[in-house]
Amino acid sequence: MNPPRRAGPAPRRGGAPAIRLIGVGNEFRADDGVGLSIVRALQRHALSGVATRETTGDGADLLEAWRGAQTVFLFDAVRSGAPPGTVHRWDAGQGPLPARAFRHSTHALGVADAIELARALGELPPRVVVYGVEAAKFGPGCGLSPVVARAEAEVVARVLEDLRPRGGTQP
Repeated sequence: MNPPRRAGPAPRRGGAPAIRLIGVGNEFRADDGVGLSIVRALQRHALSGVATRETTGDGADLLEAWRGAQTVFLFDAVRSGAPPGTVHRWDAGQGPLPARAFRHSTHALGVADAIELARALGELPPRVVVYGVEAAKFGPGCGLSPVVARAEAEVVARVLEDLRPRGGTQP
């Protein structure tokens, strides 16, 4: 007799979780660390069937980070011109992300570019949700500005709600 399955997302081949939470950023560049901070906060909730990853946002690393996942939540600091602390949510399945919001990337191939490359190669997971938190500062220094820290808490709450099982359906 097989043991009962735990509620939550089904594991992928090789036991890899179907859901990935990916934090992008550099914690030594002030608000640029918000993506990493969000993932760390979500890790404290011991989510079953969910894998986490931290990355600097290099496009090649992102392609590897979400390989095999069914659902990806990606978190990054953005600068689109909205007020600092604004939380943006994009569904990459609905179309391209606004590249202008990710223009502060230090990589030749950043988040928006990696998503479009994965889409073109047929490697984009079925569901990719990107949360961008409008940063106040990207200069040297550790710690988030107060307005970005409040936005982090908002994103964590929204993702936990999104991951909550609803009547047997998966997120």
